Amino acid sequence: MAFLSGGQQTTINSTITELYPALCFNNNKTFSDPKALNDYVLGLVEKNKLYTGQSKKSFVDKGDSESAMILITDSLKLRPEMRTEKLKNAIGILKYIYAQNKIRQIDSVVWGYRAKPKGVASNHPGDIFLIYKTNRKPKIMGISLKAGTAKSAEPKLNTYVRTTMRKPYWQKSSPNAENQLKNKLWNNVYSKLSYMPKSVTKDNWINISSNVAKVNEDVKDTVLKNFIQKNQLFESLYIEQNKQSRLQLINMINKDFDTALEWIENEFRLEKPKSEVDVPLVLVKAIGSTAQEQGDKLARIFPKITKIKARLNTSSVQEWFIDVFAGNDKLTLLMTIRSDSEYREEKQKGKLGAYMQLKLLYRGYR
Repeated sequence: MAFLSGGQQTTINSTITELYPALCFNNNKTFSDPKALNDYVLGLVEKNKLYTGQSKKSFVDKGDSESAMILITDSLKLRPEMRTEKLKNAIGILKYIYAQNKIRQIDSVVWGYRAKPKGVASNHPGDIFLIYKTNRKPKIMGISLKAGTAKSAEPKLNTYVRTTMRKPYWQKSSPNAENQLKNKLWNNVYSKLSYMPKSVTKDNWINISSNVAKVNEDVKDTVLKNFIQKNQLFESLYIEQNKQSRLQLINMINKDFDTALEWIENEFRLEKPKSEVDVPLVLVKAIGSTAQEQGDKLARIFPKITKIKARLNTSSVQEWFIDVFAGNDKLTLLMTIRSDSEYREEKQKGKLGAYMQLKLLYRGYR
């Protein structure tokens, strides 16, 4: 059996840690055994009871429940040890939800997979939402969930370079950013590959007119040929690809303070004080079968930020920094741009095969 990897694996991992606790709480179930939890949720799917009774409370609409059926079934394609670890995390998050219910009674827990509950902005970063029984504010609490080890630092932003450039506010602030990166990558990276046909130019090496970039087939073939026959060149050009991607985002950030601030507010999962927002966000990290809330210095300093300065880490292939200032106070945000997989012949997506879409992460601060 071929186990899942990459984006598919990530989505199903998230489904286990987000949806499974919601289903259990809404059905008044508790579990301490990962297998028993897994069997219970699979049973809901097998009996077609995912969108009926108390389980229905877990979904904003039927569309998300239909997606859930597929994702839950596909969880059987995860590596067993990974599935067990995520089920343990789900148990920890379920314990956290029950602990919150003792503090203030919860009517239901809703999965924020695609749709969001009524009264929640469509771009709210919450993974699940606690809907309280009373109308006292806040009526809804958003929970951003992470899973890892006690010392691990899971990214609070997990996206891609070109995806970020295509955000409406960045397109308004830096409308030429995509084309600039396209040209820089051609001039500094892809045109330097051996065996590139002369028919491939700066204009036609990649088409970025739509959401999904279309790479010239000759470029794909040339990247693979260099990987096999000129691997040292391939690796050195990946370093340059990464550098150009970092520099492009750094230029965008340093050019426009207001847009950089909007980006941080929208995408960095800030845990804002409950008094400041209608639907507050709490960051919760699962470690094994326990879960605990995390503090957020960036959220506390955010309302006072007066200056933002992005810069390279010149001693790293993939790291860069964003310094945010509030008067004499300074917080350095730890950023990474990297390939999300190794490049190999049977999976031509990593490193140079990512083109303008390297992984972009915000890992925390110092």
